[in-house]
Amino acid sequence: MKSRQFKLGPMDNFSYLLWDEKTRDAAVIDPAWQPAKLEEFIKAENLLLKCVLLTHAHPDHVNGVAYFTEKDKELPVYLHEADRFMLEYRPPVLKPLADGEVLEAGALKITVLHTPGHTPGSVCFQAGGGVYTGDTLFVGECGRVDLPGSSPEALYDSFVKLSALPDGSSVYPGHSYNGDKSTFGVQKEYNLYLKYARAGRREEFLKAVV
Repeated sequence: MKSRQFKLGPMDNFSYLLWDEKTRDAAVIDPAWQPAKLEEFIKAENLLLKCVLLTHAHPDHVNGVAYFTEKDKELPVYLHEADRFMLEYRPPVLKPLADGEVLEAGALKITVLHTPGHTPGSVCFQAGGGVYTGDTLFVGECGRVDLPGSSPEALYDSFVKLSALPDGSSVYPGHSYNGDKSTFGVQKEYNLYLKYARAGRREEFLKAVV
């Protein structure tokens, strides 16, 4: 599997394309702001877009969805049900996500990790040695928990889950905050929030995130 990171829009959002080198089957994660740039790459690489994957439903991560689904009304869009209430635009084919589920987008296989906290339906996508963490985990930071539907307690549990992932797995966040990419090994050592979660220091984590 190959992947490409795109920094788009006024908030330094990241959108991602994942694809299988042989079949050219592809998935896009969090298409936002400048979806035409994603489409340009898809066409240049002769990719076959099979689905849209959303880490959560905040507008800055989903405002490019309609660009793709209006051209292909059968294109499935995956979002955790707990975040559906935030969607202003409802794709024609909207499918739920479940923790531990393995999505098959053509030849691609992508594992879903439900990681609530930033939003109740936040998820991370694990594929090809990388974890696409949306606004749950950033390089050296964690997602905000002062927004409607946010929960510091849920984010702690999510960070405990993420702290068990292999050190060699890459971290691909939803924004360019403090860096564009890392590994879980590095984050376990230098990310205060992940360190607290890994050590079971719940109260210190909750104080740090507010």
